[in-house]
Amino acid sequence: MQAGTSTNAANPSGLQAIPEARKNAVQAELARIVESPAFRGSRRSCRFLEYSVQHVLNGCAHEELKERNIGIEVLQRSPGYDTGEDASVRVAANEVRKRLAQYYQGAEAHGDPVIALPPGSYAVTFQWATPPAEPMEAPPALRPELSPKMRRTAVVAVALLVLLAGGVGVVLWRGRAQPAGHSAATARSTKDALWARIFNPGQKTSIVVSDAAFREIQHVVGRDLSLADYLAPDYPNSLIAGGKPELRPLLEFLGRQQNTSVGSATLGAKLLVFGKGFGADPVIRYPHHINVREFNTDNFILLGSRLSIPWVEMFEPSLNFVLTTDSTTHRFYLRNRSPRAGESVEYREPESHEVTYADIALVPNLTGTGTVLILDGIDMVAAEAAGQFALDGSLSANLAGSTPGGSGYLEILIRVRAVGGTAAQSEVVAVRPIGSRFKVR
Repeated sequence: MQAGTSTNAANPSGLQAIPEARKNAVQAELARIVESPAFRGSRRSCRFLEYSVQHVLNGCAHEELKERNIGIEVLQRSPGYDTGEDASVRVAANEVRKRLAQYYQGAEAHGDPVIALPPGSYAVTFQWATPPAEPMEAPPALRPELSPKMRRTAVVAVALLVLLAGGVGVVLWRGRAQPAGHSAATARSTKDALWARIFNPGQKTSIVVSDAAFREIQHVVGRDLSLADYLAPDYPNSLIAGGKPELRPLLEFLGRQQNTSVGSATLGAKLLVFGKGFGADPVIRYPHHINVREFNTDNFILLGSRLSIPWVEMFEPSLNFVLTTDSTTHRFYLRNRSPRAGESVEYREPESHEVTYADIALVPNLTGTGTVLILDGIDMVAAEAAGQFALDGSLSANLAGSTPGGSGYLEILIRVRAVGGTAAQSEVVAVRPIGSRFKVR
């Protein structure tokens, strides 16, 4: 099966048939690729590949994987740039193809699926390993002919069996495929007090990606929406003002979408693989599929602010740095509720976009029996930097230095220096301890 290559009138990208488990396998393979030596040195190639994979998985490659869209959203070109004069997207695509070839030429690179970017296309394809041949072929008379329906059922059953074993297989594969120093680093990471409690094998951990449609709906209705709005039985139709019935078709369409950002999906995939190294079985979740009661018992990693993951609203009363929308410019910034000496009241991104800010918060769940990690940023670059800060050990080090034994809770504001739309350097601006008991809305 090559997802992304077959087409039909109802589904131009041919992707609705990909099971959720196979989508998770694609995300895991993508995480391995962008962390590999072939891609690690080029953030542009990583972003291009992440963007293409996410749109193909969402089934919108045919509509949105256009040269201009990629130039604007991935390479940060201006909306009116001339694609005839600026070949940067085509150059970037060729670079991705070369790096993919380099990755799969490696002796240890045996992905399932193999992710490819065909020449002349910006939509990736997924090439799945075929089942091994049977050692002995039965005589034709002993092999009953299967009907098309039975054949499809058998294929699905085999795929599910392979994917059920994938959780263990991914971890074992990574142990073989990574450089020699990686196994030692993994052994050290499993002793990390922070991650050991977030990825506790005896407790469920949900990695919650952002709800891109929720952000779009807020833009359509012209106001910030609350968690109560999000959980309303008739959401999003319940948001329609009496004088604007024309919004109903648009809101109904957006309400059916389950889209997330490229950065959120990629970070979620990395955390999924990372968590399995602790013996845990984390799952990637969509915000609208969560029940408030889960926050009483489970661990969570929330990849965004309340603007894209409304559940963050429950924990905002305990946070000092709050993502806020400027009512005049409609741009986001982090507001400092209680400035200390040397701190600013607001942390905004300058016009040059060379600096941005991220907020990382580690708080208890609603009953204090679990941990909630919130990774948030003003923009995608900041959010990616927040994820890297957590994964590279910086968050654990700050926690150990700020709370006794590293077992407490805290909030960290980091300044991110960006070069060409990529996080180049992060530094801690402020740290706030958070009590084990706090007020929740």
